[in-house]
Amino acid sequence: MSGPDVAAFRCSDAARARGDAMTATAPPALRWLLLEHPGPWPVRALDALDPTLARGLSVRAESLGARVVLVRRPGRYPREPGPMRWAVADARPGREAIRWSRADDVREVLVADWDLSGRPGPSARTADEPVALVCTHGRHDVCCAVRGRPVAAVLETHWPGRVWECSHLGGDRFAASVVLLPHGLCYGRVEPSDVPRLLAAHEQRRVVPELLRGRSSLDRPAQAAQALLRERHPSLDGIDALLPLRSRALGEGSTEVVLAGDPAWNVLVQQHDDALPTPATCRSTSAATAARYVLLDARPLTSGGPRHDL
Repeated sequence: MSGPDVAAFRCSDAARARGDAMTATAPPALRWLLLEHPGPWPVRALDALDPTLARGLSVRAESLGARVVLVRRPGRYPREPGPMRWAVADARPGREAIRWSRADDVREVLVADWDLSGRPGPSARTADEPVALVCTHGRHDVCCAVRGRPVAAVLETHWPGRVWECSHLGGDRFAASVVLLPHGLCYGRVEPSDVPRLLAAHEQRRVVPELLRGRSSLDRPAQAAQALLRERHPSLDGIDALLPLRSRALGEGSTEVVLAGDPAWNVLVQQHDDALPTPATCRSTSAATAARYVLLDARPLTSGGPRHDL
């Protein structure tokens, strides 16, 4: 794309017009590392940090399956005086927790204990309340800022002090992107008007399937199996419903996933890679492909053996 089309193009508008599927597009992360940094954030957010420290954080995060994001309070909320706030969230099912700490320097974060099962340090506290991240990283993609900031503002009115604007999450075309921690529930195409029902569902330990991109701690086939089964059975909307027990790749893009439940389900999904007619992000200048999942089969597992239910 070139000329005036580049200035006019918005990836989220194009994706909405096409109805791009959000199924199984949650960014992979078993853990999340949040670093308070008021900004502005460069295109690559960690370039805001000392290069040696940024590399150290990235290497350590990769070894722990963690995603590092920079965060700041929404809108015009100033950074609190004193040491920076930072947090580690464990998003693995059954281990969900988030611990906030303070540090005078990122070097302290790099050498700190990121294991939430241990005893917290003197500046740390483990919080029971969930927090919301909203991608507003406009230098990475303008759609994230334009669509994300109004959502962050409304979230703050409902969850005061528990909302953070954050750097790039992936899936810019699905802006506004919201992550609810510590569960790692990733939502897309969130509008300000969606906020009350999104938070009400979360407080009732349910998800909003039509906005859910996936759960960050699960691999893509498991995310897809959950989402596609919920389309058939909307009542299976509990946060902890349908947790994956095991999966098996079958070839040709197909994966068999067994999901927990009463009964458990044996679900067969298949991935297709579709060419997008426009770039996937506002900054890109070339076309891209996107994964799309279809449900091939789903069978409840009973004591009498599997039976078809589709």
